[in-house]
Amino acid sequence: MVNVVIVEDDPMVAMINQQYIERFPEFEIIASVDSIDKLWEELKEEIPDLILLDVYLPGETGIDFLLEVRKEEVSIPIIMITAANDMPTIKKALEYGVIDFLIKPFTFERFEQAIEKFKAYHGFTTSSETTDQETLDKLLMSENSNEGAQKKGKAVEPALPKGLSKLTLRKVLREIAKHDDFFSTEDIASEVGLSRISTRKYLQHLNEIGYLKDELKYLTIGRPITMYKVHGNQEHLIADFQ
Repeated sequence: MVNVVIVEDDPMVAMINQQYIERFPEFEIIASVDSIDKLWEELKEEIPDLILLDVYLPGETGIDFLLEVRKEEVSIPIIMITAANDMPTIKKALEYGVIDFLIKPFTFERFEQAIEKFKAYHGFTTSSETTDQETLDKLLMSENSNEGAQKKGKAVEPALPKGLSKLTLRKVLREIAKHDDFFSTEDIASEVGLSRISTRKYLQHLNEIGYLKDELKYLTIGRPITMYKVHGNQEHLIADFQ
């Protein structure tokens, strides 16, 4: 189990962060605090595996905490989740070694990317005491780096529309594969754990590239429902996302 502490003074944002974390069954929130003082009290009891940290907090800021942690030589992976978008703050956070930096408001898809990055880091640093260059490179070099792909002679992966995540698209595709006939947005959303609005964006993208075909289903009452089905023999269209 991955233990998480949320540090956020806005109750609504803290609740959203909690709901997002709860979508990952292997993660457990052990505390949610609204100040750095309370965070230090929690750290006296237990060092978590991950901290979701805001910048603007009463008293000390999240950046102050990063500096203190560095001075104390305490190793804790941290994802910054904040409205701070000024370059000096972002620069300091990155220099102090945060795993990722999310600017509010953000989508669950972007949050999921940050969690996947942490999981890769956490798995790498806890699996063994030593490593080799090839394994280390996989962690340090972005898999989405066009430059890196070109240097290795690989084709550059096609870009997804803004707001869509490759990780989430893979989940959507896995659920689609379970349906032999037509399915609705709600069918996929309920299985993937996304909102219908977010799921619809993925299905519309797959429809636009020709992987899915759509058809209106007329009901006795209410608006017609858009149903989708895999367009036969179009697997090559999603090969880069599987």
